[in-house]
Amino acid sequence: MIDKVRIRNIDSYLIGIHDNDNFFVSKKASEINADKLNLLGFSIPLISGEQILPRALGAVSRLNANGSFIKRRDLPMETKYREVCIKDWHGDYHYVDVPYKNEKQINWDFLPSFFTKNDDLYDNNKYLDTEVMKSGNVKKYYKEVIKGFDKLLEVHGYKRKGKAYKVINSNKDTIVLFCHFGMMSVLMSRLMNVPYTVLAQHFICQPTGVTIFVTEEREKGIAQFRCLQYGSVTHLEMENITPSFHGRFCETFDSDERH
Repeated sequence: MIDKVRIRNIDSYLIGIHDNDNFFVSKKASEINADKLNLLGFSIPLISGEQILPRALGAVSRLNANGSFIKRRDLPMETKYREVCIKDWHGDYHYVDVPYKNEKQINWDFLPSFFTKNDDLYDNNKYLDTEVMKSGNVKKYYKEVIKGFDKLLEVHGYKRKGKAYKVINSNKDTIVLFCHFGMMSVLMSRLMNVPYTVLAQHFICQPTGVTIFVTEEREKGIAQFRCLQYGSVTHLEMENITPSFHGRFCETFDSDERH
């Protein structure tokens, strides 16, 4: 007798049943609400021997009725396209297809035909509110990152004020951060007050690349940041190690490099 609503493992109920044995799971019709039976697809009054494929009413019945997908992670992902609306420099609106390979898409490395036609992606006050950015809730996560970044700088004596930093404690502290190129672009965009999409679209910091920013307090109590070097891989070159191509794309269309 089975009295559970849902069974996750049926092994204990199949003891004594061998391979290729026929068996049936049954329940008295009198114990089931007639309206529910009718909703599932049975005839009312019930017809002896009637067989149906239950309708998809919930997660389990949906799986029984429609089956499920087997994710072939061993195969390359198919490129799909999402339609978004953009405004060009004339002020006209257009609908274009943005390529992506799964539900979570990288929000940089756009194809030039899309990126260069969307002026708002070049505007620091608008790019986070573009359709493509809203599709991934990027604004929320961007704000979370820069909030923590501003707090880190404040602890070291530089408090964000407008587009510059108020000097609370002038110093030459060294802060070392190890991060992904995407995160690096976000942090740089905060220091430079530019869209991180522009940095990530037109720059590339190769793996192990070193970037250095310093403060400049040219006016007492007001600081800004200046980049001294970006993505330096001198340490690799000194060891005759070829920098990784990761993050780059083909220099010519007819090459075998990543497009």
